[in-house]
Amino acid sequence: MRMYRTGALLGALLVALLTVTACGSPRAGSGGKAPDRSTPWTAPKGPGGYGGLLLGARWRVDWVTVDGRNIDAPPNAGAWVEFGYDNTAVGDYGCTPFKASATVTATTLTIGANTSGATPDDACPAKEHTFEQRMRKIFIGGPLAVAKRVDDVSMTLKNQRGDYVALQMLWPQGLYGAPWQLQYLIAADATIAMTAGKEVYFVFHPDGTVTGKGGCNAFKGRAAFAGEHVTLYPLTRTTHRTCSRKIMSEEDDLLHQDPRTFSVMTGSGVKFVDETHGLNYFGYQFVRLTGTPPRPGA
Repeated sequence: MRMYRTGALLGALLVALLTVTACGSPRAGSGGKAPDRSTPWTAPKGPGGYGGLLLGARWRVDWVTVDGRNIDAPPNAGAWVEFGYDNTAVGDYGCTPFKASATVTATTLTIGANTSGATPDDACPAKEHTFEQRMRKIFIGGPLAVAKRVDDVSMTLKNQRGDYVALQMLWPQGLYGAPWQLQYLIAADATIAMTAGKEVYFVFHPDGTVTGKGGCNAFKGRAAFAGEHVTLYPLTRTTHRTCSRKIMSEEDDLLHQDPRTFSVMTGSGVKFVDETHGLNYFGYQFVRLTGTPPRPGA
């Protein structure tokens, strides 16, 4: 990925982004004040070891191994699981959503019976249904040993019969609650650094709200996470400050755009990627803010 810094190209890319994503002229904020995020985010206390890495993160199920046979998740299976600090697990087997109790130690995971009341979808395709049955059998079949497969974003769960579930991180600990700096916008094969730097950040909340700062002003809006995707909705200023013309222009473009659905990817930070809205490739690259982030109203 190349970083372009020439003024002409940056201006052209911002015009392209405005053309594709803008949803009208800047609107007045709704008043009020974003929550104060002036203290560093720290993860709730959990067990150490690889078990502790599971908590607070969302994981995609890549494949299972049953009776020595590897079975890859079908391309559209959509099987995922998120482990909470409140001893619960929520997710989707591929056709059936679930919620269950979950006990996590440094080395083991035990998932209880489904408490969501959901029943399998009769219209579930055969491949997805077969994969779901195998995954369900391993998940609720007793204690699972937790081991690192390749790195800290690739985990394996193993039951006492030697069956495996391979997990790949969808999003990391702290996606909810931590301040995430918008490091740069991605447009086609170019990246656009935000002029205001650490003054541009988002805080995603479990209730679906998103707060943060657009470079000059605090904002509030909605961000709906579902499986491997997030939909961002237009953001509204909650303060009314004036900054440089360039920062204000970038803030306008960021806040006032149509709702868009992105794939969520984890690597060095978090990336939201959309390939369906006119540009070959459009997205946001976030990195978690460390230390004491700026106050939203400052």
